[in-house]
Amino acid sequence: MDPTKCDAILVPVDFTQVADYAIDHASAIARIFGYRLYLLHVISKRQKGTQKEKDADKKLIRISSRLSRDHGLKVTHMIRVGTVFRTISGVAERLRASFIVMGVHGKKGIEHLVGSYPYKVVCKSSVPVLVVKDNHQHVGFHNIVIPVDFSKRSTQKITQAIKFSKFFGARIRVFGFLSSENKAKIINKEALLKSVNDVFEESDVPVTTDLVINPAHDWPEALMVFADKVNADLIMIVAERGGRIQEIFSPNYTERILDKIDVPVLTIMPCAEDLEKEAESVKRGLVTPFVDPFGLIVRPSPLKKTN
Repeated sequence: MDPTKCDAILVPVDFTQVADYAIDHASAIARIFGYRLYLLHVISKRQKGTQKEKDADKKLIRISSRLSRDHGLKVTHMIRVGTVFRTISGVAERLRASFIVMGVHGKKGIEHLVGSYPYKVVCKSSVPVLVVKDNHQHVGFHNIVIPVDFSKRSTQKITQAIKFSKFFGARIRVFGFLSSENKAKIINKEALLKSVNDVFEESDVPVTTDLVINPAHDWPEALMVFADKVNADLIMIVAERGGRIQEIFSPNYTERILDKIDVPVLTIMPCAEDLEKEAESVKRGLVTPFVDPFGLIVRPSPLKKTN
């Protein structure tokens, strides 16, 4: 257990159907991990003390009571004044939450929850964000797709994926993509995927690796087709601080994925310490045999300089 984290899941609630989906997913995860749920409703300053705030509080009490009664969960509800994006991020940080679980249904629908800031919640949060569009179909996640970028960055092991796999008994599907049919590139990428595969196998995690080669597709298209083909029930990606998604996931790509894909997507932030170490490694000319698609936790190991 990460001592900097609280056993908490934060769920922004605006009483829409997609918020119900988020509560459904968060409840399922909370039962497995033994986490407490925090239900958050955000209001504006002019709504403070009005009947709308009172009605929202009554709704939150009913939801909390139902979750406690039906599932034996520990539930805390709160109403906070502020802008939705800043309030969600701020509350998550103060709680040291393990996850934010957020319900969306495309660019238009997501505005019910986060106004004009849908992807800022995903890209800038220091807390992992699980984005869902429907009720959970089963308990846990069992077929997790991890898209791997082949950029040269410092080595960081894939600890979060391993943890998820062990908790849920999940198979990891490592996904690589090439738009080029150049044989030398293909051989190189296959070797890199083998390195990723070995990390999981050494931790006794069921894993398969796939290199998709399709000049007619870009990353989002290829990923969505692949996720559908393998019946994925979760996709895990890494987001970089400052609102920039890792090279294979430009902000535009991320919007397309979250808008169009029905599979839950978990975005994870690299911690500040690792980003600092990564920057220092880049200055020293260090490279990696593969890229951790999460950018997580474990300190980079020293590597030899390349020409």
